[in-house]
Amino acid sequence: MKFAFLINGKDAYTTDRTPESLRLLSDAGYEPADDYVLIQRTAHGSRVLSTDDEIDLETQRTEFYAFPSGVTYEVMVNTHSVWWGEPSIDLSEIRRLANVAEDEDLFWIRDEEGNEKLPLNGAFPLESARVEHLRTHKREAPPTVYMYFVEGVEYTTEHASLTGAQITARVPDWNPANSLVLESEDSSQDELIHPTTVVEFKGRPTPAQFAIVPPATFGRV
Repeated sequence: MKFAFLINGKDAYTTDRTPESLRLLSDAGYEPADDYVLIQRTAHGSRVLSTDDEIDLETQRTEFYAFPSGVTYEVMVNTHSVWWGEPSIDLSEIRRLANVAEDEDLFWIRDEEGNEKLPLNGAFPLESARVEHLRTHKREAPPTVYMYFVEGVEYTTEHASLTGAQITARVPDWNPANSLVLESEDSSQDELIHPTTVVEFKGRPTPAQFAIVPPATFGRV
């Protein structure tokens, strides 16, 4: 019977359900096996396996990394260790191993230089003699922006509704003698918007379209 596992992103197999790390490396084609360091993915990071560690391929996570070096590097994400076998690791790999949510940012915690918000991708430097510390923070959701048009000119607002006075205040050289009309989205009549009329933008299927009507012309055919 063969037991499958993943190593360096590739499928591999062994006939031993509980192989030691050297057997697992050898069966995956990494020879001499003792020239490699084996790192196993965990629930929230990764760990370095010793040469006599047994892995139960039926009950444990079966994703591994093999590095042709005896040097290992550690970065802490919140309280979880992510071990790696190269002097740099892509930030996307840290996020994957540490199960960082898509709506969370990573911050590099440094005493002297100050905390640094990290990008989603890019090489992150590691030092064998130093444990780097990262923290996750929930990313603030961007504000909802509503779009509307006055005589074909695009305007945007973060407010779910505006009064007629607020809308006309943004129109350059607005003539108070003019009327503001909200064009109908169906076959119903257009709506005359008074300064105190509240226009709702939230929930509209399409952006609101306003027309400027000169005096004594609204309602004419």
